[in-house]
Amino acid sequence: MSLMLPSTPPSDARLTDVLPSCYASLGVEELPNPLGLPPANAVVLVLVDGLGLMNLADSLGHAPFLRGHFEQVVRMTTVFPSTTASALASLATGELPGTHGVLGYRIMNPDTGNVINQLSGLTDVADLGAWLGVPTLHESAQCAGKKSSIVGLPRFEKSPLTQVVHSGAKYVGENAISDRVQRACDEVAQGVDFVMLYIPELDQIAHAQGVTSTAWLAALEEVDSALRSLCTSLPRGVEVYLTADHGVLDVPSARHVDVAALDSGIEGNPVLGGEPRGLQIFAHEGSPRQAIADAALSGNAADAWAIHVRDVAWVLTPEDLVAAGIWGKMSAEVRMRAGELIVIPKHNDALYDARTPRAEARGMVGQHGGMSEREMLIPWLRVTESTGAR
Repeated sequence: MSLMLPSTPPSDARLTDVLPSCYASLGVEELPNPLGLPPANAVVLVLVDGLGLMNLADSLGHAPFLRGHFEQVVRMTTVFPSTTASALASLATGELPGTHGVLGYRIMNPDTGNVINQLSGLTDVADLGAWLGVPTLHESAQCAGKKSSIVGLPRFEKSPLTQVVHSGAKYVGENAISDRVQRACDEVAQGVDFVMLYIPELDQIAHAQGVTSTAWLAALEEVDSALRSLCTSLPRGVEVYLTADHGVLDVPSARHVDVAALDSGIEGNPVLGGEPRGLQIFAHEGSPRQAIADAALSGNAADAWAIHVRDVAWVLTPEDLVAAGIWGKMSAEVRMRAGELIVIPKHNDALYDARTPRAEARGMVGQHGGMSEREMLIPWLRVTESTGAR
């Protein structure tokens, strides 16, 4: 199979740099500070799910607060797959997906052989404490005497993913964005050193209606106003930063590609995991660990997939992603979670398996998970410097 890797967008800053730098700025000496953040009494990190750099740039007319500081925005690159579960785990650990093991939206649980949804299906995992391959940076900061809080939606508080990626931090739930802003301020006032304010509304609306919809733009206006309120409510010495987990690409139904028509050479029916912008092809589901460990595609099968989708996608192996530095070092355990092939759209397509149609997925307008600049580039902004918070 002729290998051609997609190129990641050029950027000096990476999502994996964010938490080490934040905690280093708070005095956690064993952590590096690659972003060069100044010393702070406390840090508030605002993570706006789905607010890609290009999405923001296209919609600055609806974000007057951020428009006034857009010249200070730094291009930052998220991880592949550019999806929430992988990005949150990389943010929390400072590691690439191959190292922490949260490899995508739907990946294999080697203990059960099931392909599971990382956002809602981690109940399939018996030992959540061992699912993340490395400690979180919240845990490291906790050992150094620093207090951390995550302020998000109440319904996420008890989710297994929250337990995994936010281990070492307290979780506080509020429904309205304005209430989350107030709660973040309260946490700082109560002596919490690091607060992550999580805003998922833009991503949720993008999936349903797209990033050019009236609803998405209205939500951006609300987020912009909330950021202004946050920055004018905190005392001096508290640093406020803004970033995202990924960007979003609108994909019309005409760009949906059925990849299941191929005779792939896999015994039985191949199982599709990952996400439509970054498929993972599994040879087995519901198999014992040894069958998963032994699963492999022949060169002919890999070539068949590459030929079938050559006009629309790259076909790679997990080892290709490791060799290219995209996934980081993978343990044997983590390798069993990954598909035998990774299929990444080259253009603005979404790849589906028409044999097992999932209505909710096929109905999504906004998509992410791939390696386009629109999905991979995210903003990084030191809001404090720009606004002169009190």
